Amino acid sequence: MSETHPATDHIVQDMLWTFANVSSEYAVLLLDADGTINWANIGAETILGETRSGLMQGNISHYFTREDVRKGIPEHEIEEARQRGRSGNDRWMARADRSRFWASGQTICLSAHAGDRNFLKIFRDLTDGKMQLEAAMKRCHAVTQTNEGLTAAIALLAHELRNPLSGISLSATLLSAQSRDPSLKPQVESIARNVSMAARLIDDLMQHSKVTSKGFSLDRTDCSLRELLESSTRIAQRQMEQESREIPVLVPSGDIEMHIDCMRMQQVFVNLIANAIRYTPAPRKIWVTGTFIGNDVVVRVSDEGIGIEADRLERIFELFTLPHLQGSKLGLGLGLALVKKIVELHSGSVQARSEGVDKGSQFIVRFPARE
Repeated sequence: MSETHPATDHIVQDMLWTFANVSSEYAVLLLDADGTINWANIGAETILGETRSGLMQGNISHYFTREDVRKGIPEHEIEEARQRGRSGNDRWMARADRSRFWASGQTICLSAHAGDRNFLKIFRDLTDGKMQLEAAMKRCHAVTQTNEGLTAAIALLAHELRNPLSGISLSATLLSAQSRDPSLKPQVESIARNVSMAARLIDDLMQHSKVTSKGFSLDRTDCSLRELLESSTRIAQRQMEQESREIPVLVPSGDIEMHIDCMRMQQVFVNLIANAIRYTPAPRKIWVTGTFIGNDVVVRVSDEGIGIEADRLERIFELFTLPHLQGSKLGLGLGLALVKKIVELHSGSVQARSEGVDKGSQFIVRFPARE
């Protein structure tokens, strides 16, 4: 090294010799307590766009943005390093031509001898990564705004569909009660079934719009895991018109108390159990098991049904994603998206597992028993 520097011990000299020979990806500067640059490596030349002779005896504040200089950031970094031993400094900095770059590194206090404090400032130019991150954040924000608009439109559409659907349902009921022609009975029953299916889809639309709205909050109350799973199983059986089907609910003998939004979590388990019934033809089995691990409740809905293809597992909880399973009647794919959102609102997670088509499936829900 041809430049001189004020370091007074051999450790600092050895360190500077090492930095003089490292990759030019890193800028390394030796500073006095007032920010004066006493030594620089070739990486500092490359990143700051200034010769080492030009850097020497200049002040590090020249390479900060004007906004940061006005705020006293250069002095703050040195003072923090003096007090704590080092300070992080990921921020926009300026080259000699005042073009900006994103510097990521830290300032380190090397020595604390009386009247002699040396500070080492090390950083890299990570502008490309920073710009990519900001671009990704902008895209994410745009997608979020689009989704919020879509959610509002879905809610409005669902609300508008309820009125004509109610009229069709009422007409079908009156027609069934007043008609004396037995040949019309199958057609009337078909109308009633399809109206009921459409009503459930609309209800899913409205529920999903509600839980994804900004103002939505959970209504937490105390409830027991056993009661929650048993009631959810009965409701799912009634919905699928399989009240007599045996579905074991297995939970520990000791009651597991939870403080959750019981109504919303009931929606979760009714949906999962109803799907298991839908895709598991009798006499194949279905189990609902719940336990307590650490502070978390873990519930598994397992079946011996038609299973799920491996390439569908990752996307099965996405809104409007159809599994395309043989015999599938998942409608718009709203139910599982709603399940995922409600569980996440409880700081939990839901996972789907299956070894493949016709090998059954398992849905695992995990969430804290209390906030």
